[in-house]
Amino acid sequence: MKKILALVLAMIMMMLCFVGCGESADNKLVCGVTIFENMNEQNEDGTWTGFETEFAQEVAKLIGMEAEFQIIDWGQKYNELNSGAIDCIWNGFTANSSDDGVKRSDLVDFSYGYMLNQQCVVVKKDNLASYKSEADLKGKKAAVEAGSAGASYAESVTDKDNIFAATAQINTFTEVKSGAVDFIVVDILLAQNICGKGDYEDLAIVEAIELESEIYAVGFKKGSDLTAKVNEAIKTLEANGKLMELAKKYGFENVLKVSETIE
Repeated sequence: MKKILALVLAMIMMMLCFVGCGESADNKLVCGVTIFENMNEQNEDGTWTGFETEFAQEVAKLIGMEAEFQIIDWGQKYNELNSGAIDCIWNGFTANSSDDGVKRSDLVDFSYGYMLNQQCVVVKKDNLASYKSEADLKGKKAAVEAGSAGASYAESVTDKDNIFAATAQINTFTEVKSGAVDFIVVDILLAQNICGKGDYEDLAIVEAIELESEIYAVGFKKGSDLTAKVNEAIKTLEANGKLMELAKKYGFENVLKVSETIE
C-alpha cells in the first residue's frame, strides 16, 4: 500500500512539474523590434540594450513574464502580430499615425503613450540650404522605413515612384549618405543620435521643415489582455521613478511623457 501511495505521489509531482515547466517555457513577452539607436540594440555578445529594451524588461517583470526580442521587417509588423509570431510591437511605434489611410489604433490596441516624437527630414549637409520648406521635397528621391510614419509623410510630399522602402529606419541613412536618394524621413529621436556623428557626420536634420508631434506606445493584437496589464505596469514604473531613470540613462528625459490617450 505504501509503495502504491509513493508511486501515486511521484506521478502527481511529475505532472505538476510538467505543467509548471510548460507554463514557464511559454511565459515570454515576445517584442517585435528593429535596430534603433539607444532604443533597441544588440551588443557584440548578442545581449539587448537601449531604453525600449530595458523598459520592456521592467514591464515584463511586473506582469510575471520575461521579455524576448525578435527582429522583424517593419513593413510586416501587423502580419507578425496577428499571426502570433510576436506578442507586441515595442520599438518606437508611433500610435497617432496611419498606414495606407487606416488609423493605427484601428489595427492594434495601444498601451498608454510614453514618449513624444516627430518625424524629420534628413539630407546631406552640403545640400541643406536647398531645403527651406516642404515644397522643396517635391520630385525628390526619398528613402523611408516600409510601413512607417515617415513613409506616410514621404508619400504626401513626393511621388511614390521616387520612394525607396527599407526594412528598417537605420538602413535609410546609408541611402542618403551615398547619394542614392535626396532625403530620408525618420524618427527625430533616432536622427538626433546619428546625424553629425561618426560615419554620418555629413548628414543633418532639416530644421526648416517641422512635422507634427507624435507619441510612442506599445501595439498589441486587438482584444489582447496584455494591454491592460502593461498599462498598469507603465503607471507603476512612472510612479516609482524607474521609467524616468531609464529615460535619463539613454538621454530621453526631455521627451518622456506618459499619457492615457494617444490622440
